[in-house]
Amino acid sequence: MGKKNYAYINKELLVWARSTTPFETTVDVQERVKIDASKINAWESGEDLPSINEAKKLAALYKIPFATFFLPEPPTVEPRPYTDRRTYNGTVYRETSYDLWAEIGRITGNRDKMLEYTEDENDFEYEALPVFDSSATTKKIADAMRSYLGLVLPFKNKTSYKNAYIYYRGVLEAHGIMVAQVTGIALEEMKGISIYYDRFPIIAVNNKDYERAKAFSLFHELAHLVRRSSSLCLIDFDDRNDEEEKICDKIAAEIMMPEKEFTEVADEIGLAYREWSIECLNDIADKFAVSPVSVIRRLYELKKVTKSEYQRIYKELSDDFAMKQAQIDEANEGRNFNIPYYAKYLNKEGYLFAKVIMSSYSKGAISYGEMCQTLNVSRAHIDKIERAVMFV
Repeated sequence: MGKKNYAYINKELLVWARSTTPFETTVDVQERVKIDASKINAWESGEDLPSINEAKKLAALYKIPFATFFLPEPPTVEPRPYTDRRTYNGTVYRETSYDLWAEIGRITGNRDKMLEYTEDENDFEYEALPVFDSSATTKKIADAMRSYLGLVLPFKNKTSYKNAYIYYRGVLEAHGIMVAQVTGIALEEMKGISIYYDRFPIIAVNNKDYERAKAFSLFHELAHLVRRSSSLCLIDFDDRNDEEEKICDKIAAEIMMPEKEFTEVADEIGLAYREWSIECLNDIADKFAVSPVSVIRRLYELKKVTKSEYQRIYKELSDDFAMKQAQIDEANEGRNFNIPYYAKYLNKEGYLFAKVIMSSYSKGAISYGEMCQTLNVSRAHIDKIERAVMFV
């Protein structure tokens, strides 16, 4: 048996590193790295030392540089840059899984890379997000944001946008907002997150959500950015949500479905159908690139349906969606969808991140290898990613 190569770490740094993660106990860590909890306890207490490989495994899990374990004292940690507004049965949903924590770290880490390679603020200079005082009405904020984004609603037809989420993502990224998707996270844990910064503010949505639901999430999170109220959200229209969530729901609805235009479209289509059927709601939804759930909610807010009608139709829509989703899942089971790597990559990381890093390379700020490493992409995929983000 070979001699163990000890890592002479600072035990306090080992304890500190775990405290920055969602892992409350070493048993939780054990399940991730296949190292017995008793061993980790011994390392944290200073009774024993890990090997270099074992310490590197923990550093990778805790998302810190390996060298951190050898510092004399813990580095300063910035406070969490968002408020957790998720609620469950009227109480704050305080648990955050390791996977969600890691995804948020991945996205904020990408923004850090963008800043590192755009030290000159003339690179990718965007008009700042508008600021509104506390007296601004929902309509005033929504009208100003549509003007800022250059949105004209309703759309003439679906061909104007094709895919609602992709269309609106492009609109936001064109204004310097970093848009990404979290992966591997249940919808019951989160649907969206917003983190405000003066440069490259962040919006991320759950990739498991329905495309038009993700589009609404974009604008709910945009409302948080405009209000400078960075938040982690479920976006579930729950009446028990806090006031900030309700306000951002209303702002998002008014941006995407402005009252005057929405009323005109809803009245015309509703008159043709003579009932708020699923087909009717879908036709209205197509005009604004939103989901039928958003439409019925908007109709309820504008007092065009009663609360009992809203609840009945909402359940009908939920049941219909669940049934169709089950049918889709069954039909797709065992099928191999050949989605190009570059498309999957950009859907996850966003176009703006790739564009900023690739522009830094084109200006000679970083080498080709540094670009690949920063993007975490092999050279085999760079050309297609470049064509997708640099020539549109």
